[in-house]
Amino acid sequence: ALRRGGGGGEGVELLFTYDYGMDGGGTAAPPAQGGFLALRPSAAAFAALCAVVRGGDFRKGQGWAGSLIGPYWGGMTIQGLVPYYYLRVEPTGRAAREVDRCIYNNMADNARCRATPLADIANVHFTVCHKPWICLAHHEYDLCSRLHDRWFALRARLERRLGLPPPPRGP
Repeated sequence: ALRRGGGGGEGVELLFTYDYGMDGGGTAAPPAQGGFLALRPSAAAFAALCAVVRGGDFRKGQGWAGSLIGPYWGGMTIQGLVPYYYLRVEPTGRAAREVDRCIYNNMADNARCRATPLADIANVHFTVCHKPWICLAHHEYDLCSRLHDRWFALRARLERRLGLPPPPRGP
């Protein structure tokens, strides 16, 4: 189970976050955010997921099997396949659980996520904040600066443990 009550448990095969910002509306479900998936399907679920992909019934503008799940960026991939499978093929609701995206896939893409205390964030998706190794000095949001500082601190700790000299930090 994930820390801080993230939602694992008996029979849960998938912990995920939705990407509400990528859903243009008119869909039956928003895309799963491909940046964070904790997926451990049963053998039967894995076979069924493979069968959906091999079946190839993805329709332009309509998504998987015309379900209106998947007609968005990444909809033919895991971002559409996951919501389609767990909402239409295996819709019991017990196998998949959405977790708080501000804790488990924080992208700093909305006010609530940007206000999440750094100590509460378990997983970061560097997209709005950009990848720290690109070394962009300008950050639109304070949280991005703090996340980058934390990333560089973790990197420095690993480099010390491995006996590597720390590289210079960008601008």
